[in-house]
Amino acid sequence: MYKLYIVDDESSVRAGLRDCVDWSSFGLEVAGEAEDGELALREIREDRDIRIVLTDVRMPHMDGIEMAERLAEQGHPAKLVFISGYGDLDYLKKAIRLEAVDYLLKPVRLGELTELLRRLVDKLNAEEEARKRLSGLQIKLNQSIPLLRERHLAALVLDGARDLEGLRNKFDFLGIRLPVSPIRLGVFAVRIDDYGKVFGALPEQERQLQAFALLNVIEEILNERYSGHAFEVRTGEYAGIVQFASDDDEDGFFALIQLVKEQINRLLKLEVTIGVGPAAERWEELPKAYGQAAHASEHKWYVGKNQIISMDGLIGPSAVPTSGESERPEPKEIAALLKGPDREAVRLAVERALEGGEGTDAILRTRIAGAQLLAACVEIRQEMNLPAERLEESELRLWRAIASAETIVELREEAVRHLSLTHAEISDKREKKTHNVVAQIRRYIEEHYAEDLTNARIAASVYLTTTYVCLLFKQETGMTLNEYVIEMRIAAAKALLTDPANKLYDVCYAVGYKDPGYFGKLFKKQTGYTPGEFRERGL
Repeated sequence: MYKLYIVDDESSVRAGLRDCVDWSSFGLEVAGEAEDGELALREIREDRDIRIVLTDVRMPHMDGIEMAERLAEQGHPAKLVFISGYGDLDYLKKAIRLEAVDYLLKPVRLGELTELLRRLVDKLNAEEEARKRLSGLQIKLNQSIPLLRERHLAALVLDGARDLEGLRNKFDFLGIRLPVSPIRLGVFAVRIDDYGKVFGALPEQERQLQAFALLNVIEEILNERYSGHAFEVRTGEYAGIVQFASDDDEDGFFALIQLVKEQINRLLKLEVTIGVGPAAERWEELPKAYGQAAHASEHKWYVGKNQIISMDGLIGPSAVPTSGESERPEPKEIAALLKGPDREAVRLAVERALEGGEGTDAILRTRIAGAQLLAACVEIRQEMNLPAERLEESELRLWRAIASAETIVELREEAVRHLSLTHAEISDKREKKTHNVVAQIRRYIEEHYAEDLTNARIAASVYLTTTYVCLLFKQETGMTLNEYVIEMRIAAAKALLTDPANKLYDVCYAVGYKDPGYFGKLFKKQTGYTPGEFRERGL
């Protein structure tokens, strides 16, 4: 039922319009009437359910044209039908400019009026249907926002983006809590271990609930400290993106990843492998950074499940499981195991690679497999610049065994010996490199603590990515870079404070701080005393 309002300065016209039409048969009801536009305007603008106004053109105080203009200014949805005499041509021209839906000439004929009402009601019905459809679509769109956001974020980590203005519009529309520019993003990939075994027998609804719960756990942890999102990239693989607003954020990234894994283990009883990629400073760099994170997570085949893995180094305790399958490992898998932490896994992989098998060509296939193992070792030796004097003789011995060994056992023993030696050389070099890198970092901080030090500057001094340096330093020392810088600065400050000639603010500047107030608070937090108290006590 639509509401209709009648406006005419002649009471007889109003009464005739009100009483001569069966309004309910058209789905209409008369909501009110007035003798001039001014009175009508007051009532109509208060009731936006009035959808049709039948109004005279000429009236005292305010004519129908002015009333229509006022209603249009206020955005009232009513449709105007003007009633005029033959002498109101100028008024009718104005009405046409106002886009009045129609007009009637006095005296009003019932047939013309009923036909007009029928058209108006049909038009209102069509508009109402369109409004309902649009409203329904809007509801569906709003319900789809989380899915659209997830798809867009997945597309970003896979394809990147260059159109920053278009990206900004999408972020605003989808409610993505990340800056468009400038950015420094941390990215990681999460893979559910044994996905097929864990979820294979579950109904689809249960799988979706588990996926939702996992993403919810990740996002809750992310948003406690960072601005970022977690989302599904493909079945069983999830990604996280966070914005590094400061060096402290990047410093704490590894702790965040650890907490994510621990909470998923504890709350969902799931084991996950998390790959960590390098930081991305442009959206077009994001696919490469995520690709490295995803590639790192794939290394669970070599280092074990329920791990945190970076392409720059292995994080956390590792153990390489063996599947017991008879399929020969690929050379790239052997190469990855040689770079991994578990020597026993190398031995088991060699034995799998050199299983005898069946058939007339079994010996040939085993010799070829031995040659592939040797080629993988030679490639790694050259790639990592391992000491040739120790490995080349062993390589020759293995080659002789490949060519002339009479039993598979002989070939296998020689291969295990050589690959074990190669693995030991790689491990030794990595350990020396790790300790050397940490030592270089310590030395650089000790030499430059009085300067404006950032994580990026420290990482640049050893030619490694900032993310990797933060993770490596934390793993090896138990301290973040920022904590070590503070330790060096406070130690230097203590030494300077023993000399009464050094003013407190000079000590502050000398150890790298620009704000004496901040320096004083930090000094007390670290030592339990203000700089002045420390000096007075002669500590």
